[in-house]
Amino acid sequence: MSRAGTRWLAAIGAALLLTACTTTVDHAVPTRASTADTDTGAPLGSAAASPPISAHAPTSIAPAGSGAGASTTTPPVLPWPPPSDTPLPQGQALQAAVQRIAAVAAAAGMRGVTAAVLTPQGSWAGAVGVDGDGVPLAPEAMMSIAEVTNTVTAAEVMFLAKDGRIDLDAPLSNYLNHPLLGGREPTVRQLLSHTSGLPDYDTHDLMTALRADPTRSWTADQALSYAASVPPAGPADTLSMSDYLLLGLLIEKITGLGYAAAVQRDLLAGNGDDRIVVQDAQQPPTPLAAPNPADGLVPDRHFLPNRAIASAGGAATGIAADAAALARWGYRLYGGQVLSPAGTTALSTPVTDGYGLGTLIVDDGGPQALPDYRLGGIGAIGHPGLLVPGYQATLLVVPHDQISVSVLTVAPSEVGATEIPIIIADILDALHT
Repeated sequence: MSRAGTRWLAAIGAALLLTACTTTVDHAVPTRASTADTDTGAPLGSAAASPPISAHAPTSIAPAGSGAGASTTTPPVLPWPPPSDTPLPQGQALQAAVQRIAAVAAAAGMRGVTAAVLTPQGSWAGAVGVDGDGVPLAPEAMMSIAEVTNTVTAAEVMFLAKDGRIDLDAPLSNYLNHPLLGGREPTVRQLLSHTSGLPDYDTHDLMTALRADPTRSWTADQALSYAASVPPAGPADTLSMSDYLLLGLLIEKITGLGYAAAVQRDLLAGNGDDRIVVQDAQQPPTPLAAPNPADGLVPDRHFLPNRAIASAGGAATGIAADAAALARWGYRLYGGQVLSPAGTTALSTPVTDGYGLGTLIVDDGGPQALPDYRLGGIGAIGHPGLLVPGYQATLLVVPHDQISVSVLTVAPSEVGATEIPIIIADILDALHT
Protein backbone atom coordinates (compact mmCIF):
# COMPACT_ATOMS: atom_id res chain seq x y z
CA MET A 1 0.00 0.00 0.00
CA SER A 2 1.14 3.54 -0.64
CA ARG A 3 2.41 5.54 2.29
CA ALA A 4 -0.49 7.93 1.72
CA GLY A 5 -2.94 5.09 2.17
CA THR A 6 -0.96 3.63 5.06
CA ARG A 7 -1.03 6.89 7.02
CA TRP A 8 -4.79 7.04 6.86
CA LEU A 9 -5.47 3.32 7.19
CA ALA A 10 -3.02 2.88 10.04
CA ALA A 11 -5.02 5.47 11.93
CA ILE A 12 -8.38 3.83 11.33
CA GLY A 13 -7.67 0.22 10.45
CA ALA A 14 -6.37 -1.56 13.53
CA ALA A 15 -9.38 -0.63 15.63
CA LEU A 16 -11.81 -2.13 13.16
CA LEU A 17 -11.31 -5.45 14.93
CA LEU A 18 -13.42 -4.00 17.76
CA THR A 19 -16.66 -4.54 15.88
CA ALA A 20 -18.24 -6.72 18.54
CA CYS A 21 -19.41 -3.63 20.48
CA THR A 22 -23.05 -4.14 21.49
CA THR A 23 -23.59 -1.77 24.41
CA THR A 24 -26.96 0.01 24.31
CA VAL A 25 -28.03 3.37 25.70
CA ASP A 26 -31.14 4.32 27.58
CA HIS A 27 -32.08 7.67 26.04
CA ALA A 28 -32.98 8.28 22.42
CA VAL A 29 -31.57 11.34 20.68
CA PRO A 30 -33.84 13.15 18.18
CA THR A 31 -33.06 12.73 14.50
CA ARG A 32 -34.22 14.57 11.40
CA ALA A 33 -37.85 13.92 10.57
CA SER A 34 -38.24 10.26 9.74
CA THR A 35 -41.35 8.13 9.84
CA ALA A 36 -39.15 5.24 10.91
CA ASP A 37 -38.35 6.91 14.22
CA THR A 38 -41.75 6.12 15.67
CA ASP A 39 -42.19 3.00 17.77
CA THR A 40 -43.36 0.11 15.59
CA GLY A 41 -43.79 -2.19 18.55
CA ALA A 42 -41.23 -4.56 17.04
CA PRO A 43 -37.77 -5.23 18.48
CA LEU A 44 -34.87 -3.41 16.86
CA GLY A 45 -33.45 -5.54 14.09
CA SER A 46 -36.74 -7.31 13.41
CA ALA A 47 -38.28 -7.25 9.96
CA ALA A 48 -40.90 -4.74 11.12
CA ALA A 49 -38.36 -2.34 12.57
CA SER A 50 -35.77 -2.61 9.80
CA PRO A 51 -37.14 -3.73 6.43
CA PRO A 52 -34.84 -3.85 3.40
CA ILE A 53 -34.04 -0.60 1.61
CA SER A 54 -36.11 -1.62 -1.39
CA ALA A 55 -37.29 -4.77 -3.04
CA HIS A 56 -36.39 -3.08 -6.33
CA ALA A 57 -32.82 -1.99 -5.65
CA PRO A 58 -30.66 -2.31 -8.79
CA THR A 59 -28.34 -4.75 -7.07
CA SER A 60 -28.28 -6.58 -3.76
CA ILE A 61 -25.44 -7.55 -1.46
CA ALA A 62 -25.34 -9.62 1.66
CA PRO A 63 -25.24 -7.83 5.04
CA ALA A 64 -21.95 -6.06 5.60
CA GLY A 65 -21.08 -8.57 8.31
CA SER A 66 -20.92 -11.42 5.85
CA GLY A 67 -17.84 -10.16 4.03
CA ALA A 68 -19.52 -10.97 0.74
CA GLY A 69 -17.51 -10.03 -2.33
CA ALA A 70 -19.68 -7.27 -3.74
CA SER A 71 -16.69 -5.72 -5.46
CA THR A 72 -16.62 -8.65 -7.88
CA THR A 73 -20.04 -7.65 -9.24
CA THR A 74 -20.33 -5.02 -11.94
CA PRO A 75 -21.34 -1.71 -10.29
CA PRO A 76 -24.44 0.15 -11.48
CA VAL A 77 -24.15 2.12 -14.71
CA LEU A 78 -23.30 5.80 -14.27
CA PRO A 79 -24.97 8.11 -13.61
CA TRP A 80 -26.98 6.72 -10.72
CA PRO A 81 -30.61 7.73 -10.27
CA PRO A 82 -31.18 10.92 -8.26
CA PRO A 83 -31.00 10.32 -4.50
CA SER A 84 -34.23 10.30 -2.57
CA ASP A 85 -35.12 12.48 0.42
CA THR A 86 -37.82 10.02 1.47
CA PRO A 87 -37.10 8.89 5.06
CA LEU A 88 -35.52 5.44 5.14
CA PRO A 89 -37.61 2.88 7.03
CA GLN A 90 -34.50 1.76 8.91
CA GLY A 91 -34.20 5.12 10.68
CA GLN A 92 -34.72 3.67 14.15
CA ALA A 93 -32.13 0.94 13.61
CA LEU A 94 -29.63 3.43 12.13
CA GLN A 95 -30.02 5.73 15.13
CA ALA A 96 -29.54 2.80 17.50
CA ALA A 97 -26.38 1.73 15.68
CA VAL A 98 -24.78 5.16 16.09
CA GLN A 99 -25.89 5.45 19.72
CA ARG A 100 -24.48 2.03 20.57
CA ILE A 101 -20.95 2.83 19.41
CA ALA A 102 -21.05 6.39 20.73
CA ALA A 103 -21.94 5.06 24.17
CA VAL A 104 -18.96 2.70 24.11
CA ALA A 105 -16.62 5.44 22.88
CA ALA A 106 -17.80 8.02 25.42
CA ALA A 107 -15.47 6.61 28.06
CA ALA A 108 -12.52 7.29 25.74
CA GLY A 109 -13.58 10.90 25.20
CA MET A 110 -15.95 10.88 22.23
CA ARG A 111 -18.44 13.66 22.90
CA GLY A 112 -20.77 13.40 19.95
CA VAL A 113 -21.49 12.05 16.50
CA THR A 114 -23.59 13.07 13.52
CA ALA A 115 -24.19 10.70 10.64
CA ALA A 116 -26.17 10.51 7.41
CA VAL A 117 -27.11 7.96 4.76
CA LEU A 118 -28.28 8.67 1.21
CA THR A 119 -29.58 6.13 -1.32
CA PRO A 120 -31.91 6.13 -4.32
CA GLN A 121 -34.59 4.74 -2.01
CA GLY A 122 -34.33 7.22 0.84
CA SER A 123 -32.19 9.09 3.35
CA TRP A 124 -31.55 9.41 7.05
CA ALA A 125 -29.56 11.71 9.34
CA GLY A 126 -29.12 11.58 13.09
CA ALA A 127 -27.08 12.87 16.00
CA VAL A 128 -25.85 11.56 19.34
CA GLY A 129 -24.18 13.41 22.21
CA VAL A 130 -22.82 16.94 22.51
CA ASP A 131 -20.22 19.21 20.95
CA GLY A 132 -17.05 20.54 22.57
CA ASP A 133 -19.05 23.10 24.58
CA GLY A 134 -21.51 20.51 25.86
CA VAL A 135 -24.31 21.68 23.54
CA PRO A 136 -26.50 18.80 22.29
CA LEU A 137 -25.72 18.01 18.67
CA ALA A 138 -28.37 18.34 15.99
CA PRO A 139 -28.09 16.36 12.74
CA GLU A 140 -27.46 19.70 10.98
CA ALA A 141 -24.41 20.56 13.13
CA MET A 142 -21.57 21.85 10.96
CA MET A 143 -18.07 20.41 11.44
CA SER A 144 -14.75 20.45 9.62
CA ILE A 145 -14.46 17.59 7.12
CA ALA A 146 -10.65 17.96 7.07
CA GLU A 147 -8.98 16.13 4.16
CA VAL A 148 -12.30 14.87 2.80
CA THR A 149 -11.85 18.29 1.13
CA ASN A 150 -9.48 16.44 -1.22
CA THR A 151 -12.50 14.91 -2.97
CA VAL A 152 -13.80 18.38 -3.90
CA THR A 153 -10.43 19.66 -5.08
CA ALA A 154 -9.80 16.54 -7.14
CA ALA A 155 -13.25 16.79 -8.72
CA GLU A 156 -12.64 20.41 -9.72
CA VAL A 157 -9.32 19.53 -11.36
CA MET A 158 -11.04 16.69 -13.23
CA PHE A 159 -13.83 19.06 -14.25
CA LEU A 160 -11.30 21.45 -15.76
CA ALA A 161 -9.38 18.61 -17.38
CA LYS A 162 -12.54 17.44 -19.15
CA ASP A 163 -12.57 20.68 -21.16
CA GLY A 164 -8.87 20.43 -21.95
CA ARG A 165 -7.93 23.29 -19.65
CA ILE A 166 -5.63 21.03 -17.61
CA ASP A 167 -3.55 18.08 -18.79
CA LEU A 168 -3.31 15.66 -15.90
CA ASP A 169 -0.02 14.25 -17.16
CA ALA A 170 1.66 17.61 -17.69
CA PRO A 171 4.05 18.96 -15.04
CA LEU A 172 2.42 21.34 -12.61
CA SER A 173 5.12 23.85 -13.54
CA ASN A 174 3.49 24.18 -16.98
CA TYR A 175 0.72 26.08 -15.23
CA LEU A 176 2.10 27.27 -11.93
CA ASN A 177 5.50 28.61 -11.00
CA HIS A 178 5.85 27.97 -7.28
CA PRO A 179 8.98 28.00 -5.13
CA LEU A 180 7.98 24.77 -3.36
CA LEU A 181 8.59 22.85 -6.58
CA GLY A 182 12.30 23.65 -6.27
CA GLY A 183 13.13 22.27 -9.69
CA ARG A 184 11.01 19.14 -9.21
CA GLU A 185 8.54 18.35 -11.99
CA PRO A 186 5.61 16.40 -10.51
CA THR A 187 2.63 16.06 -12.80
CA VAL A 188 -0.88 17.17 -11.93
CA ARG A 189 -1.88 13.51 -11.67
CA GLN A 190 0.91 12.90 -9.15
CA LEU A 191 -0.38 15.71 -6.96
CA LEU A 192 -3.92 14.32 -7.20
CA SER A 193 -2.69 10.88 -6.11
CA HIS A 194 -0.29 12.12 -3.40
CA THR A 195 2.67 10.72 -5.32
CA SER A 196 4.48 14.01 -5.97
CA GLY A 197 7.19 13.57 -3.33
CA LEU A 198 6.75 17.20 -2.26
CA PRO A 199 7.28 18.07 1.43
CA ASP A 200 4.22 18.53 3.61
CA TYR A 201 3.33 21.99 4.92
CA ASP A 202 1.43 20.44 7.82
CA THR A 203 4.24 20.73 10.36
CA HIS A 204 4.66 21.30 14.07
CA ASP A 205 5.95 24.83 13.39
CA LEU A 206 2.87 25.67 11.35
CA MET A 207 0.53 24.41 14.06
CA THR A 208 2.38 26.50 16.63
CA ALA A 209 1.87 29.57 14.45
CA LEU A 210 -1.81 28.78 13.90
CA ARG A 211 -2.44 28.39 17.61
CA ALA A 212 -0.73 31.70 18.32
CA ASP A 213 -3.52 33.66 16.59
CA PRO A 214 -6.72 31.65 16.03
CA THR A 215 -8.43 34.57 14.23
CA ARG A 216 -5.79 35.17 11.54
CA SER A 217 -6.66 34.47 7.91
CA TRP A 218 -3.91 32.58 6.08
CA THR A 219 -3.22 32.32 2.36
CA ALA A 220 -2.12 29.11 0.68
CA ASP A 221 1.31 30.58 -0.02
CA GLN A 222 1.76 31.55 3.63
CA ALA A 223 0.88 28.01 4.73
CA LEU A 224 3.09 26.42 2.06
CA SER A 225 6.06 28.46 3.26
CA TYR A 226 6.22 26.08 6.23
CA ALA A 227 7.08 23.26 3.84
CA ALA A 228 9.88 25.16 2.12
CA SER A 229 12.49 24.25 4.75
CA VAL A 230 11.30 20.64 5.12
CA PRO A 231 13.28 17.91 3.33
CA PRO A 232 11.50 16.24 0.41
CA ALA A 233 8.78 13.89 1.55
CA GLY A 234 10.87 10.81 0.74
CA PRO A 235 9.26 8.04 -1.31
CA ALA A 236 7.02 9.51 -3.98
CA ASP A 237 3.86 8.02 -2.45
CA THR A 238 4.24 9.72 0.92
CA LEU A 239 1.15 11.70 1.91
CA SER A 240 1.61 15.47 1.59
CA MET A 241 -1.18 17.98 2.02
CA SER A 242 0.99 20.44 0.08
CA ASP A 243 -0.22 18.61 -3.03
CA TYR A 244 -3.75 19.86 -2.51
CA LEU A 245 -2.91 23.42 -1.54
CA LEU A 246 -0.94 23.62 -4.79
CA LEU A 247 -3.90 22.17 -6.69
CA GLY A 248 -6.05 24.90 -5.16
CA LEU A 249 -3.64 27.49 -6.56
CA LEU A 250 -3.78 25.71 -9.92
CA ILE A 251 -7.58 25.94 -9.92
CA GLU A 252 -7.37 29.66 -9.21
CA LYS A 253 -4.85 30.17 -12.00
CA ILE A 254 -6.92 28.31 -14.59
CA THR A 255 -10.35 29.69 -13.66
CA GLY A 256 -9.38 33.23 -12.69
CA LEU A 257 -11.55 32.76 -9.59
CA GLY A 258 -10.85 32.12 -5.96
CA TYR A 259 -10.90 28.44 -5.02
CA ALA A 260 -14.20 28.78 -3.13
CA ALA A 261 -15.91 30.58 -6.01
CA ALA A 262 -14.69 28.02 -8.55
CA VAL A 263 -15.86 24.91 -6.71
CA GLN A 264 -19.15 26.48 -5.71
CA ARG A 265 -19.86 27.41 -9.32
CA ASP A 266 -18.67 24.19 -10.95
CA LEU A 267 -19.46 21.52 -8.35
CA LEU A 268 -21.30 22.44 -5.20
CA ALA A 269 -24.19 24.48 -6.60
CA GLY A 270 -25.88 21.18 -7.43
CA ASN A 271 -25.68 19.93 -3.85
CA GLY A 272 -29.00 21.58 -3.09
CA ASP A 273 -28.20 23.82 -0.13
CA ASP A 274 -25.51 25.94 1.51
CA ARG A 275 -24.45 23.29 4.02
CA ILE A 276 -21.06 22.58 2.45
CA VAL A 277 -18.77 25.63 2.47
CA VAL A 278 -15.16 26.55 1.81
CA GLN A 279 -13.59 28.34 4.77
CA ASP A 280 -12.64 31.13 5.27
CA ALA A 281 -13.99 32.57 2.02
CA GLN A 282 -17.36 31.39 3.30
CA GLN A 283 -18.60 31.30 6.87
CA PRO A 284 -20.39 28.12 7.93
CA PRO A 285 -24.09 28.54 8.73
CA THR A 286 -25.41 27.62 12.15
CA PRO A 287 -25.50 25.42 14.11
CA LEU A 288 -21.75 25.12 14.56
CA ALA A 289 -20.40 22.18 16.53
CA ALA A 290 -17.62 23.42 18.81
CA PRO A 291 -14.44 21.33 18.47
CA ASN A 292 -13.29 18.77 20.97
CA PRO A 293 -11.48 20.70 23.73
CA ALA A 294 -9.02 17.89 24.44
CA ASP A 295 -7.05 18.95 21.37
CA GLY A 296 -6.18 22.29 23.04
CA LEU A 297 -7.90 24.47 20.45
CA VAL A 298 -9.18 28.00 20.85
CA PRO A 299 -12.39 28.15 18.78
CA ASP A 300 -13.43 31.54 17.40
CA ARG A 301 -17.17 30.69 17.07
CA HIS A 302 -17.21 31.67 13.39
CA PHE A 303 -15.08 29.05 11.62
CA LEU A 304 -14.36 25.38 12.29
CA PRO A 305 -12.34 24.84 14.35
CA ASN A 306 -11.16 28.45 13.99
CA ARG A 307 -10.24 30.86 11.21
CA ALA A 308 -6.51 30.22 11.31
CA ILE A 309 -6.68 26.44 10.95
CA ALA A 310 -9.56 26.57 8.46
CA SER A 311 -7.95 29.12 6.16
CA ALA A 312 -4.52 27.45 6.27
CA GLY A 313 -6.23 24.21 5.27
CA GLY A 314 -7.82 25.73 2.18
CA ALA A 315 -8.11 23.33 -0.75
CA ALA A 316 -6.52 20.57 1.34
CA THR A 317 -8.56 20.51 4.57
CA GLY A 318 -10.63 23.71 4.76
CA ILE A 319 -14.19 22.64 3.93
CA ALA A 320 -16.96 22.40 6.55
CA ALA A 321 -20.27 20.59 6.14
CA ASP A 322 -23.04 18.84 7.97
CA ALA A 323 -23.46 15.09 7.66
CA ALA A 324 -26.38 15.15 5.22
CA ALA A 325 -24.67 17.59 2.84
CA LEU A 326 -21.49 15.51 2.90
CA ALA A 327 -23.38 12.29 2.17
CA ARG A 328 -25.14 14.04 -0.71
CA TRP A 329 -21.80 15.21 -2.11
CA GLY A 330 -20.44 11.67 -1.98
CA TYR A 331 -23.51 10.27 -3.71
CA ARG A 332 -23.38 12.90 -6.45
CA LEU A 333 -19.62 12.63 -6.95
CA TYR A 334 -19.23 8.86 -7.09
CA GLY A 335 -22.66 8.40 -8.68
CA GLY A 336 -21.60 10.24 -11.82
CA GLN A 337 -23.70 13.36 -11.27
CA VAL A 338 -20.73 15.76 -11.04
CA LEU A 339 -18.26 14.44 -13.61
CA SER A 340 -18.54 12.36 -16.76
CA PRO A 341 -18.64 8.58 -16.31
CA ALA A 342 -15.00 8.40 -17.40
CA GLY A 343 -13.97 11.12 -14.96
CA THR A 344 -15.91 9.53 -12.13
CA THR A 345 -14.29 6.15 -12.77
CA ALA A 346 -10.83 7.72 -12.90
CA LEU A 347 -11.21 9.00 -9.32
CA SER A 348 -11.36 5.48 -7.90
CA THR A 349 -8.94 3.82 -10.31
CA PRO A 350 -5.81 2.98 -8.27
CA VAL A 351 -2.71 5.02 -8.98
CA THR A 352 -0.94 3.53 -5.99
CA ASP A 353 -2.08 0.60 -3.92
CA GLY A 354 -5.12 1.94 -2.07
CA TYR A 355 -5.42 5.44 -3.53
CA GLY A 356 -6.73 6.91 -6.75
CA LEU A 357 -7.28 10.60 -7.50
CA GLY A 358 -8.45 12.27 -4.31
CA THR A 359 -10.07 8.99 -3.34
CA LEU A 360 -9.13 6.32 -0.81
CA ILE A 361 -9.93 2.87 -2.18
CA VAL A 362 -10.86 1.03 0.97
CA ASP A 363 -10.84 -2.46 -0.46
CA ASP A 364 -8.73 -2.89 -3.56
CA GLY A 365 -7.24 -6.21 -2.54
CA GLY A 366 -4.01 -4.65 -1.30
CA PRO A 367 -1.99 -6.18 1.52
CA GLN A 368 -3.22 -3.63 4.04
CA ALA A 369 -6.87 -3.31 3.12
CA LEU A 370 -9.02 -2.44 6.11
CA PRO A 371 -8.86 -5.42 8.50
CA ASP A 372 -12.60 -5.65 9.17
CA TYR A 373 -14.58 -8.44 7.60
CA ARG A 374 -17.69 -6.23 7.53
CA LEU A 375 -16.06 -3.64 5.27
CA GLY A 376 -14.19 -6.21 3.23
CA GLY A 377 -15.33 -7.12 -0.24
CA ILE A 378 -17.92 -4.37 -0.69
CA GLY A 379 -15.83 -2.16 -2.96
CA ALA A 380 -16.07 0.94 -0.74
CA ILE A 381 -14.43 4.21 -1.73
CA GLY A 382 -14.30 7.69 -0.25
CA HIS A 383 -12.02 9.61 2.07
CA PRO A 384 -11.20 10.00 5.77
CA GLY A 385 -10.72 13.40 7.40
CA LEU A 386 -8.39 12.99 10.35
CA LEU A 387 -5.84 15.81 10.19
CA VAL A 388 -7.77 18.80 11.59
CA PRO A 389 -7.73 18.91 15.40
CA GLY A 390 -11.10 18.91 17.12
CA TYR A 391 -13.00 16.82 14.58
CA GLN A 392 -12.77 13.61 12.58
CA ALA A 393 -14.84 12.77 9.54
CA THR A 394 -15.25 10.03 6.96
CA LEU A 395 -17.18 9.84 3.71
CA LEU A 396 -17.69 6.27 2.49
CA VAL A 397 -19.58 5.27 -0.65
CA VAL A 398 -20.51 1.74 -1.71
CA PRO A 399 -21.03 2.03 -5.49
CA HIS A 400 -22.39 -1.51 -5.85
CA ASP A 401 -25.31 -0.64 -3.58
CA GLN A 402 -25.51 3.09 -4.38
CA ILE A 403 -25.11 4.02 -0.71
CA SER A 404 -23.33 7.10 0.60
CA VAL A 405 -22.54 7.31 4.32
CA SER A 406 -20.95 10.20 6.20
CA VAL A 407 -19.91 10.28 9.85
CA LEU A 408 -18.65 13.38 11.69
CA THR A 409 -17.36 13.27 15.26
CA VAL A 410 -16.35 15.54 18.11
CA ALA A 411 -13.66 13.46 19.79
CA PRO A 412 -9.93 13.25 20.45
CA SER A 413 -8.22 12.42 17.17
CA GLU A 414 -7.23 8.88 18.05
CA VAL A 415 -10.73 8.09 19.33
CA GLY A 416 -12.58 9.39 16.30
CA ALA A 417 -10.20 7.62 13.94
CA THR A 418 -10.81 4.37 15.81
CA GLU A 419 -14.57 4.53 16.13
CA ILE A 420 -15.77 6.02 12.82
CA PRO A 421 -15.17 2.87 10.74
CA ILE A 422 -17.01 0.82 13.36
CA ILE A 423 -19.95 3.22 13.20
CA ILE A 424 -20.00 2.98 9.40
CA ALA A 425 -19.91 -0.81 9.50
CA ASP A 426 -22.81 -0.84 11.98
CA ILE A 427 -24.77 1.58 9.76
CA LEU A 428 -24.28 -0.71 6.76
CA ASP A 429 -25.37 -3.68 8.85
CA ALA A 430 -28.52 -1.80 9.91
CA LEU A 431 -29.33 -0.99 6.29
CA HIS A 432 -29.08 -4.64 5.29
CA THR A 433 -30.81 -6.24 8.28
